[in-house]
Amino acid sequence: MRRPAATLFRIAVALAAAVGIYLSTKDGSFTGSLVYFTIQSNVVVAVVFAWAAVATACGAGHPPTWLKGGTTLYIAITGLVYNLVLAGQPFQMTAALSDTWELGNQLVHLVTPIAAAVDWLLFDEHRRFRWANALHWLAYPFGYLAFALIRGALLDRYPYPFLDVNALGYGGMALNVVIYGGAFWLLGLAMVAVDRALPRRTPEPTTPTSQRIAA
Repeated sequence: MRRPAATLFRIAVALAAAVGIYLSTKDGSFTGSLVYFTIQSNVVVAVVFAWAAVATACGAGHPPTWLKGGTTLYIAITGLVYNLVLAGQPFQMTAALSDTWELGNQLVHLVTPIAAAVDWLLFDEHRRFRWANALHWLAYPFGYLAFALIRGALLDRYPYPFLDVNALGYGGMALNVVIYGGAFWLLGLAMVAVDRALPRRTPEPTTPTSQRIAA
């Protein structure tokens, strides 16, 4: 029963990310919205979880462990930064969900991050992460940082206030990078620690064809 449940759950997560992206960007430009880490991380979730759903249904061809773990970390960063730093009311579903943009906002910042974490805890095979993964996973956030700063220098616009060189200066921005980078590394270490503490999951046994015929 675990395989069908995992397949359906992963389809739901991929759809939540895809619908959230659509609703959040439908009144503007999707390509323009890709400047935001939120949209990028949800795109990664939609692709990786769709891949994982197909692989789970087929029983083979799963996304690499480092990619699935990194995807979970990146969408967790999206949810935590938004709710702890940017949102006026953290971790709250608002009453105005009839507003399609607000519904999309809730999907990409709250529903998808929580669902991805639940999938990792309940359905992923554990004890496969390595401590070095926490450092390797930072490659994408720091790549995004380089992109945001180069784009900001060229266009004089920054996607997030904690990266705004115009308001913070390079010293203030660099301090934020150290603080956020350290926090993301610690979050990755926490994921590795939890993964190594959880029991390893093994594939569900399958009944040989000859036994099914005999039965």
